[in-house]
Amino acid sequence: MSSRLLFRFTANHRQSFGLLKNVQLAFKRSSAITTPIKKPLPPLSEGAKQRIGLWLAWSAGMTAGAVVIGGMTRLTQSGLSMTNWHWLNDMNPPRTTEAWQEEFERYKRFPEYEQMNREMTLDEFKKIYYMEFAHRMWGRATGLIFTLPAFIFWRRGLFDKGMKIRVLIFGGLIGIQGALGWYMVKSGLHKETLIDGRASVSPYRLAAHLGTAFILYSGLLWNSFKYLTKPDVYASTRIPRGWAMGVHGLLTLTLITVIAGAFVAGLDAGLCYPTFPKMGDYWIPPEYSTLTPWYRNLFENPAAVQFNHRVLGLTTTAAILTYSLASLSVKFGRRAATARNLLAAMVILQTSLGIGTLLYHVPISMAAAHQTGSLALLSFALWLGFNLKRVPKI
Repeated sequence: MSSRLLFRFTANHRQSFGLLKNVQLAFKRSSAITTPIKKPLPPLSEGAKQRIGLWLAWSAGMTAGAVVIGGMTRLTQSGLSMTNWHWLNDMNPPRTTEAWQEEFERYKRFPEYEQMNREMTLDEFKKIYYMEFAHRMWGRATGLIFTLPAFIFWRRGLFDKGMKIRVLIFGGLIGIQGALGWYMVKSGLHKETLIDGRASVSPYRLAAHLGTAFILYSGLLWNSFKYLTKPDVYASTRIPRGWAMGVHGLLTLTLITVIAGAFVAGLDAGLCYPTFPKMGDYWIPPEYSTLTPWYRNLFENPAAVQFNHRVLGLTTTAAILTYSLASLSVKFGRRAATARNLLAAMVILQTSLGIGTLLYHVPISMAAAHQTGSLALLSFALWLGFNLKRVPKI
């Protein structure tokens, strides 16, 4: 009797287990049908890579142009000529004598005219207005040149997940640039935001505006390398990993020096000590620590700001030249070696332009060349870093 009960119990449980397995199998099949399998994107064609790379490089070039025009706007004291901001209205400058006179009268109500330009004529005002107008229109053209192709490439499925994230970041930075530009201009239009009552934009906002532009430019240029650069043949080339890491230090020094230069521009600090290597009769200016609290000297004291930029510039020059000379015996590969040599030559030229700008009391042409040189220096450092990243390491 007990053996029969045991047999029936086992048979019933076998049927239950079999039914459970059938249910699980049916569930798996239904899941496989309803859940789509994500297929990886097909590799891009060479033509698609070229188009994306050229678009990124063109966007980087437009960003560089905005930096150069912005520098000229600053050097010619044109940045505060347009006293309002409208997305559409700004694109139509005054066309009649009456409209120009109305715009000029609006400009007269702000600190720059009251403190510096009381003798300005309408024709002189038109010159600075058109300079700022060109800067704003260039910035908007940069946004369009980036956004429209990005939309097309995205719709065609040419971006992977990583590139989609980067495109959104670049687009966000372009928008932030426009907002920072107007935020910077506003600081020079209202007396309560002026530093020491001077008719000038806030050096903090100027540094943020310029620094964001350099970060955007670096990101666009680096990613253009990815699409435009074909694999190099390194044969037996192997380099210690430290050489590739060292370029990050050079890039960091370069960017910090650029930001320090923005404070020099914001405070017109290049005019206070037009001598080199000493600042007047001193190695360290005696008024270095006149402001309180002490940290304000780093950003608001013209003598201290110029001294800091000098030290950072010379430190960057020494670091790049030391790196270049020490790496001559290392087989970098053809592209990386060329980038290293161009970087070394550019830092010598850039330092010479900086010294000349000081000694000749900040002439516009030389000062603009110095700011443009910072873009070239950063570009060669990025090119070097990109190529060293691809060289096999030991």
